[in-house]
Amino acid sequence: MEGRATLEGLRVDLTRRRLLRTGLGGALLLGFGAVLPSGCARYSPVRSSLRFLTRKEYAVVTQAAVRILGLPDEERERLGGFIDGLLADLPPTSQSQARLMLRVVEHGTHLFDLKPRRFTRLSPAEQDAYLRGWMESTLGARRVIFRALKTLAALGYYAQPSSFASIGYDGPWLGRIEATVRVAHEAPVDLATVLAERQAS
Repeated sequence: MEGRATLEGLRVDLTRRRLLRTGLGGALLLGFGAVLPSGCARYSPVRSSLRFLTRKEYAVVTQAAVRILGLPDEERERLGGFIDGLLADLPPTSQSQARLMLRVVEHGTHLFDLKPRRFTRLSPAEQDAYLRGWMESTLGARRVIFRALKTLAALGYYAQPSSFASIGYDGPWLGRIEATVRVAHEAPVDLATVLAERQAS
């Protein structure tokens, strides 16, 4: 995996226009997200310094990532740092939509599952069921958001060299394995010679 993985490269569209195109559900999610709290006083401090995510957003995206990929909780810090860097490099409009998405996922338990606790306070089994609800929802906007979460999770894990062994990938070859050229190139011939040969034939 060479080069820097980006959300734009995988065409993850989190724009307001895209969510509104999904119909009433998209408008509902945008309105719901606009009134949700963005504070993070009740969330645990993060050991590493963050470029973009707040403590709250970090908790939501890392918990969603480990549940979606079936990883142990110990992977959260490594995933979170990488995802934070990805989001920090996005345009401001995409960043604001990512913040909205994470707020809606965190507090959507109250709206969609009628649960008194937010996503990060649910048990692992409840989190799995909740995320499955987003993946299989009849509301297109919820499925769009789930795909964005899944993309963040996949980028955060599989773009890192420490994950290569788990998928049987030995890393990029460029600069590590010598490549031999097996194509025999023909010697160049000037145009005048080609035309003369055609006329002679």
